[in-house]
Amino acid sequence: MTTPKKILFVSCSAGAGHKRAAEALRLTCAKIYPDIEARHIDLIDYSNGLVKKTASSYHFLAKHLPDVYGLLYDGSDSTIAAKFLNYFSSIFQINTKKLRRFVKQYNPDRIICTHFLASPFLKSFAETTPLDMLITDYELNKVVLDPKIRYFFAPEKGIADEISALGRQAYATGIPIHPQFFEQKNFNQTLNDFGLNIDIPTVLVMSGGTGLADTTSLVKKVLKNQQKMNLLVISGKNNRQLYGKLSRLTAPSNINYKIVDFTERIDELMKTADLIITKPGGLTITECMHLAKPLLLVSPIPGQEEANIRFLEKNNYGRLVADHNEITNLIDLVLNGTLKFTSPVLPVNAAETILQLSFTD
Repeated sequence: MTTPKKILFVSCSAGAGHKRAAEALRLTCAKIYPDIEARHIDLIDYSNGLVKKTASSYHFLAKHLPDVYGLLYDGSDSTIAAKFLNYFSSIFQINTKKLRRFVKQYNPDRIICTHFLASPFLKSFAETTPLDMLITDYELNKVVLDPKIRYFFAPEKGIADEISALGRQAYATGIPIHPQFFEQKNFNQTLNDFGLNIDIPTVLVMSGGTGLADTTSLVKKVLKNQQKMNLLVISGKNNRQLYGKLSRLTAPSNINYKIVDFTERIDELMKTADLIITKPGGLTITECMHLAKPLLLVSPIPGQEEANIRFLEKNNYGRLVADHNEITNLIDLVLNGTLKFTSPVLPVNAAETILQLSFTD
């Protein structure tokens, strides 16, 4: 094992999870390897033209044309797609001059990508700098299998085995989460700060990191529940429209209804929850599984989020709410202990494992 002097984490803000995973790696590196210089950059910030537009189109397709996005996801699931992307990335090198200029100047000893779009534009560095890939959803889409990648870090053993069967080096490390999830917090202080009642259960509803899912109709149905509960809803960063719609809803006397647009203390809120209702993004469900929280999944984006649900339901870690009319009944079943889920057994700290493996030659 060779400890590097510099390490670079490259994400892409086509979905919040890729950035959160890279930031979890950077923060963990800074904590346990203080002598290593670690940087995290977003591909979008170092690109322009077609590359930037391609990555930015994710949000538009996922929100407005999810079926089209699903078709594109399924169509990209092949080793041919990975080779195609690697080949044609050369044509768009002009759109990533800033990226390559930065990497050359920074001169890292290791590069870890958390999004498949990053690696093709860094391939010119792979001859001298190990280039590794972290998979942040619970299914292998073969477009990630860039021929220049050295190691693949997979969320679970089945995916690692699938990659290994294709003749590539893969490790089942799990998905890294923010170090704050491993910290002890004052439970009562969290409840007090967010106006939650300690004597009744808490149901947490999340709309995705950017509020991609409109949870208004779902929350309306939850507000009809007869149980006493704290209902805490996260609308998502910079989504004022959803926050406004949620704010206009009226709660009955038995429900302590609270809305938060964005918070850096999401780990605390998740820890206080007796049930989490969320979009099935890879990072979000990993955080929930780490905390062993009951999960009800809503509004999956076709493609990787549907795959995440298949993984969760196969292992009885959570359940899809296919019909929002079922939500009040499912909440009651979870809170009264009738509907129980299996507690996942996850790697202790995926970020530490990934860093250690990346240091190997």
